[in-house]
Amino acid sequence: MRVLIIELLFLATAGAAGRPQNWNAINYAPRGHPYFRMLRDWFGKDAATGCEVRAMADADLAMLRSSGFNAVHLYLWDQPTFEDLHRKQMSRLVEMAGFAYPDPALSADRQWEALDEFVGMAERHQIWVIPHFVHTPFNQDLDRLSQAEVEQRADTIANWAGRFISRLGSRHTNILAWGALYALEPAPDDRPESPNNYSLLWRKLYASLKQKIAAQGAGERPPLFTYLYLPSKGKNIWARDVEITPGPLAGYSLDVSTAKRRFASMKRHLSYELGRAAEPDMVYTYLFGPDTGELERSLRELTTGKDAVPADRVFVAEYGISSPFGAYSRATRAFGENGSPTTDLEGQAVWLRQCLCALRATGIARSAYWTLYDAAGLWSSDTWSFPERQVSLNGHWGLAFEDAARGFKPAWSVIRAFYGGQPPSCGAPAEAVAGGPDEPVRFAPRQK
Repeated sequence: MRVLIIELLFLATAGAAGRPQNWNAINYAPRGHPYFRMLRDWFGKDAATGCEVRAMADADLAMLRSSGFNAVHLYLWDQPTFEDLHRKQMSRLVEMAGFAYPDPALSADRQWEALDEFVGMAERHQIWVIPHFVHTPFNQDLDRLSQAEVEQRADTIANWAGRFISRLGSRHTNILAWGALYALEPAPDDRPESPNNYSLLWRKLYASLKQKIAAQGAGERPPLFTYLYLPSKGKNIWARDVEITPGPLAGYSLDVSTAKRRFASMKRHLSYELGRAAEPDMVYTYLFGPDTGELERSLRELTTGKDAVPADRVFVAEYGISSPFGAYSRATRAFGENGSPTTDLEGQAVWLRQCLCALRATGIARSAYWTLYDAAGLWSSDTWSFPERQVSLNGHWGLAFEDAARGFKPAWSVIRAFYGGQPPSCGAPAEAVAGGPDEPVRFAPRQK
């Protein structure tokens, strides 16, 4: 009966062409396999369980589908990203994962074939796929390039991404959207008549990828989304030698005015490039631990008024909050409603409910939770080599267990209820109430 109810909900939230209006997504990788390693290991066995990696993914997709999820957000890394990390000595390991560039079909370890199989597997489970291209060394020596060289770089990156669009778009019907221009956007006050190289690269690449998507033939084409920086007004806990006072980090609201200026710049540049009024299909951004007492106000400001970013064009590509669910005993203070060094598991569930309520109240219906499983292994691996401080912040935002014996986290029940059609009553936003430096934050009663 539960499966039937979810099937009906899936159909009810779909548009005329079968595409869901609500994106109940997750950033996916099997347990124990980071995003960039899943496809490289696809045809092999997981060292810890002895299971084939693709069998683990198959079981996960079935579980996600039966739990109300309808999409997975999948980062497609390129090999130059990992070469760049190693060259800058951020990595102790020469990482062989990632797609070959400029021709992804030449990728090692049958990754090109594995990607095709993964999308087909998701299709069988009625799960939509959101492929997101990650080409991070796009800005190498960008400042020194001529305009012609910038346009050539945009063309090369677009051809690399276009191979994915052509192959997957022609073989599968479950591509929900294409993501590109990872962490790249035009300068907020740059004029399109005399763009800097970053703005020029952005608009040339966006326009080229739109053409490649349009070339896929008749029917409704997946939208293309681009990055929108939505910075925090709170403390920058990533800065070197930053001092964090006891208690919650006050003032963690979002800098909406900056995001609106950037969105307005996108419209100017794209309109200039195409010779007509134009704007991005969609934008994506991140929400990691903002104070949910402030979140609804910030998102409402973003999606209304002058230079508003329409709510139906916002994709929250990652959101989550830290919790001390793991082996790192010296956890570092995290964001938002944290009165202790990290939010406890019950606090994580409260934050998630508050965040989902804020998204729903402001009409943002497209989001992907940070990850299904905890990713401490991702950040502490030889590839990333992050210190314990950052691992404690980044590693434990998963909804599910790290160790199978521990079971699912409380946050899992919250998100299943939302996605399964039984969300709790949201009402007015709760206000965080600070406890002592070693106490979790409590929430004031909701207004009646």
